[in-house]
Amino acid sequence: MELNINSPAYFTNHYGVDDEVYRYCQNLHNYFKTKEYSETLTIIGITPIVAPKEVYNQGLWKEKVQIVSLGTCAMIDVRMDFESYYNADSDGKLQLIEEMLIKAIKKVKTRGKFDLEKFKEDLLNYKIIK
Repeated sequence: MELNINSPAYFTNHYGVDDEVYRYCQNLHNYFKTKEYSETLTIIGITPIVAPKEVYNQGLWKEKVQIVSLGTCAMIDVRMDFESYYNADSDGKLQLIEEMLIKAIKKVKTRGKFDLEKFKEDLLNYKIIK
């Protein structure tokens, strides 16, 4: 499966990129490349959205899920709590990214007959071996 995790929307534009988060997402991309969780869904692109509540309340940066290419590709925008992310150190941000990944995958698991439990297990194993 190809897992593409973008830099957090809004947050990156205003506060920059955390190098540890960037490396973690790149390493996850490589780690999941050889794994399969669905017969149809083979590419998942995720954009975490980290913005203050005021921005969300203005109707900006909404969560959404798009399934394209005959069900082989999912594009997911998922919100994360700004205060938690902003105040976290790099390790805390990685934990929040991990939680966001599970939340995002839950949004497509029924559409792509996705094995969420196997994904979670592999994600946990990645934490152990990294």
